Amino acid sequence: MKRYPLAGLLALLLMGCLSPLGAAETPEQAAEQEKFRAEIPLGGNFQPMPEEGVFVAAGHGMNVVASRDDGKTWKPVFYAHPCGDHGRWAVWNSVAYTGGVFAIASGWGAPGTILASEDGENWRHLTDGSRKPGRGDNPYDMRTTMELLGVQGSFIMPLEATPDFGKTWFQSSAYGFRDAAGERVKVDLGHPSLACGEYEGGQRVIVIGDLGPGVLSDDLGKTWTPMRVVAEPWEGLGAKGIIAKGNVFLIVKGEGETALRSVDGGMTWQAHPLGVKRPVSRSFGMSIVGDEFWVTGETSKASKDGVTWRDLPADTPSGRIAESDQGTLINVSRKRNSILRSADGGKTWQEVYTFTPHKDATGGAQGFSDVAFGAVKKVD
Repeated sequence: MKRYPLAGLLALLLMGCLSPLGAAETPEQAAEQEKFRAEIPLGGNFQPMPEEGVFVAAGHGMNVVASRDDGKTWKPVFYAHPCGDHGRWAVWNSVAYTGGVFAIASGWGAPGTILASEDGENWRHLTDGSRKPGRGDNPYDMRTTMELLGVQGSFIMPLEATPDFGKTWFQSSAYGFRDAAGERVKVDLGHPSLACGEYEGGQRVIVIGDLGPGVLSDDLGKTWTPMRVVAEPWEGLGAKGIIAKGNVFLIVKGEGETALRSVDGGMTWQAHPLGVKRPVSRSFGMSIVGDEFWVTGETSKASKDGVTWRDLPADTPSGRIAESDQGTLINVSRKRNSILRSADGGKTWQEVYTFTPHKDATGGAQGFSDVAFGAVKKVD
């Protein structure tokens, strides 16, 4: 299999196609990036073999690093192109894992790409090329998404999913819903976030957008239903996120005064005091650590049920947290160019990796936006 660890950056540097800070992309630069995307192998024929535990973290520029020793040391495994908050290689909260395969979504306001790996080191397009493109003629064009889930062998994003690692795709349109009278139902999924939890003996995926809960799926993203429910308080826009554990769905938005909680598949929501002060960056860090919800910001709290919250140590870092099968915690943040590790359940943290953003990167969120742990093939 052909490897693409840092080839994208080197090729673009040699061709002189990096954009000046804040400058618009030229047609020539767009063409070079498309050429690079086309050279990445197609997928759809992954052969999962969960043998070895690996952490994978990713951020803007499709800056991907991996650790094969429980988060002690890290290795760069892919880099595409210096990037800001928007563009082909913008990465938000989108490192997903299921069934021996990692997947990472990139692109925001530009052609989207989802790369995947069955060993955490070699990366290909998730799709096998038979998928109907969302735009243009490129078979690897994907919808841009801020978040991607891995659940029971399926990779799911808002209104789209693949149950077989890129061979088959189910796609829906936000404009394709109709009510009982046949009238079109518009679903607003601006800046979407999604989570999967238990509901009536199965799995339910809920997507929230800028206007609140938007759509749900009870078949791992094959079909979607508008929710038409109100989660109070939801006035205005603002930072937000959704997470689930068991049958509890939890939303945190705004300044973190409250957590919105649902135990009936998102049909009703109750507000409970939270009191976490969100960081300067757009969103809270929301993670599952052990059997608890963790919400991290300038202050941080944890809860087993989403109702009663305990204070976490004052030096708990904000951002996303992943946990290994050994109980090791790894923390990343979009506003920090480092990776932190805790071997004592979050009581203390040590810096285990740091990097310097590329000089042509733009925007203030160059740190790693997400991290996940999973078992994959061993690398020879």
